[in-house]
Amino acid sequence: MKRTKATAIITEVIGESEKSSLAEKLKTEKFSAMSDESTDVSTHKASCIIVRYYDFEENKIMSKFWDLCKIFSSDDQKTAEEGATGEKLYNILMRSFSDWDISTENMIGLSANGCNVMMGGNNSVASRLKEDLPGIFLMKRVCHSAHLCASESCKQLPRRCEDLAREIYSFFKNSSKRQFRLQQFQKFVSASPHKLLHPWQTRWLSLVAVIDRILEQWDAFKLFFTDCWLNERLVSTELIFNSLNDPFMQLYYLFLSWILSKFINFNKLFHSKKVVITCLHENVREMYKDILLCILDRDYVNTTELSKIDIERQEKWLNDDQIYLGIRVMNKITQPEVLCHIPATNEFFHRCRHFLITSVKEIKKRYDLDDPLLSKLDCIEPTNAASSNYRKKVPTLQPLMILVPRIIKPDDIQMMQAIDDEWRSFPNILDKIDLTMNIDEFWGLGSKNNLKIIKHWLNLL
Repeated sequence: MKRTKATAIITEVIGESEKSSLAEKLKTEKFSAMSDESTDVSTHKASCIIVRYYDFEENKIMSKFWDLCKIFSSDDQKTAEEGATGEKLYNILMRSFSDWDISTENMIGLSANGCNVMMGGNNSVASRLKEDLPGIFLMKRVCHSAHLCASESCKQLPRRCEDLAREIYSFFKNSSKRQFRLQQFQKFVSASPHKLLHPWQTRWLSLVAVIDRILEQWDAFKLFFTDCWLNERLVSTELIFNSLNDPFMQLYYLFLSWILSKFINFNKLFHSKKVVITCLHENVREMYKDILLCILDRDYVNTTELSKIDIERQEKWLNDDQIYLGIRVMNKITQPEVLCHIPATNEFFHRCRHFLITSVKEIKKRYDLDDPLLSKLDCIEPTNAASSNYRKKVPTLQPLMILVPRIIKPDDIQMMQAIDDEWRSFPNILDKIDLTMNIDEFWGLGSKNNLKIIKHWLNLL
């Protein structure tokens, strides 16, 4: 088949059949939606909708493409003038399900980026969902939030840190001659001949890979640009030459390599295909506390509830010589070429301190450290569900059940009691199942035993 026929078969036959099959499942199962809007290469703004649900046939949580809706129509010029408002995006989302006779009663959650149109307190998609679907769970996209936290924090450092990365890449990207000459210097200093990386404008955490590559090639770059500056005196090399010979520029890069890796590792966990929502709360709190301990008195952090710690209390700040900025920074900061520049050293500590302070503030702004629902989801972890010690701390699921009214109706006391009875006797029911299995597969095995509790927990995942 050629392009026209293949396209027609995929869109009109296979696509329609798959969507019809998915719609039948959503009519009977609880599901969450993920939505985002963007402009494609043809300048058409569209809203993409993904649904996430438990598939009893596949025995695991599934995330599937549901719809791609045009936001602006050529038949309605007025809507294009108004823009992508919260009302319009909300109507598009609801219509995509109503057109297939899917009841919104089955919709239990929505995940989207944190922009005001989607998640704002007033006149947004989220505010309308709260009004029309009471009890729905709304969640800002975790990985997008981590990118924003890193972006805001990086503004506390000198702009030349990012400029250097871009200037080096631009200097080499279109010149095979320069790249070949660089390889000679790489061989001289025994550096690996790796290619340079480009820092993306909209993916701030891509900067850490670029920084690591520059640090790896630092000595080779210093020799190369020293040679360029002495022999050619190019204006384009002046910034790079001066930056590479500034010991504090290398210090900033060593600091960024260490701290941004924490955000990268956090993001990697939540890019996993496995169900990880049960450990989201604990991981956010761990990263938050880890950063706090770098700049605040340890006793104050350990004896105060995380959500109540005041990062602005300067009497609890550590002195410059006590701040932790990573091993490589600590090794470099004691060298003579650094110690002799006291004002620059003070500025370095000041900027790094406020980088960490901004990180803490941004995390707290985007995530509720005392989230009533996410803080209780660790009961779904198989090891906790089968642990007698854990049950001493959580003897009943009643506090969790009242937080999910779209899964378990508050007035359905009989169902709540049945679930709680099963929970209390659960260690004796599935004690032979491998507790290291993926969460959805673990509970999926239990669903074959027709346990009421299982189906409800699969909805939470």
